[in-house]
Amino acid sequence: MKRRTFVKNGVMFSSGLLLAGQVRAQDKPGSAAPVIQVKGASPYEITKKAVAEIGGMGKIVSRGDVVMVKPNIGWNRTVEQAACTNPEVLRAVIELVFDAGAKKVVVMDNTCHKAEDCYQRSGIEAMARKLGADVRYSDESRLVVHNFKGEYLSKWPVFRDHLEVDKFINVPILKHHGSSGLTIAMKNLYGILGGNRGKLHRDMGENIAELAAGFRSHLVVVDAYRILLRNGPVGGRLSDVEMRKTVVASTNIMHADVAAAVLFGKDPREVEFLQAAHAKKMGEIDIAKIPVKSLAI
Repeated sequence: MKRRTFVKNGVMFSSGLLLAGQVRAQDKPGSAAPVIQVKGASPYEITKKAVAEIGGMGKIVSRGDVVMVKPNIGWNRTVEQAACTNPEVLRAVIELVFDAGAKKVVVMDNTCHKAEDCYQRSGIEAMARKLGADVRYSDESRLVVHNFKGEYLSKWPVFRDHLEVDKFINVPILKHHGSSGLTIAMKNLYGILGGNRGKLHRDMGENIAELAAGFRSHLVVVDAYRILLRNGPVGGRLSDVEMRKTVVASTNIMHADVAAAVLFGKDPREVEFLQAAHAKKMGEIDIAKIPVKSLAI
């Protein structure tokens, strides 16, 4: 559905009426929030360790919360092809959220390939349902207009499912992206959007930064167990995938993306959306100025 159709149909609700506190920008966005980087053989165990080191899920989730856990499920690809979030990373996050006392966990993405194929082939749907999570497909009847208050990205349709929660946990996979250079946590927020997202490819770096500034991720857990080095974001060839066996966690979305970019082998200062986020004072772009704790288990 294109944005002009969305507006024409009269579905012009203000997302400000829906848990306005949930969608504000990062608390103290320029502060040097710590980053935890854990490497190990098990994607499940390194995820649990990373969250523990960040202070535990109880620091993020309160008893009775409704929590959105937002992976990247955009593509009809297997775990080995590294185009979607590893289900074992996601399993650890969902279990920890429930253990922290959450009333409900919602798992959802606005996919590029057919949703049913993406959810099933990635292994995410079966795993999430088994844990008792509410697995939802994007429903265009649930779009509302949210004001991101950016110079480039202002009002844009968002699936209200992402607004009607108490906490939002961003669980992207680290991979190459043909348009933005990389896709990590900031770019993963494209999955909360409806409308004609292709329009956002113009001034893409600025749009990604303003998307992340205008919608809060309470916790970021980056899946870098397998990374897609080339031909992203879709991938498909196993020769494009490299094992890094790492998870990166932070409460600051920019710092998580900066650390993940370095892990990928990119200079963050050469990534347009990180340049734009730094200019908006969302955080440090120099990894040397970010406290990073690296562990191996």
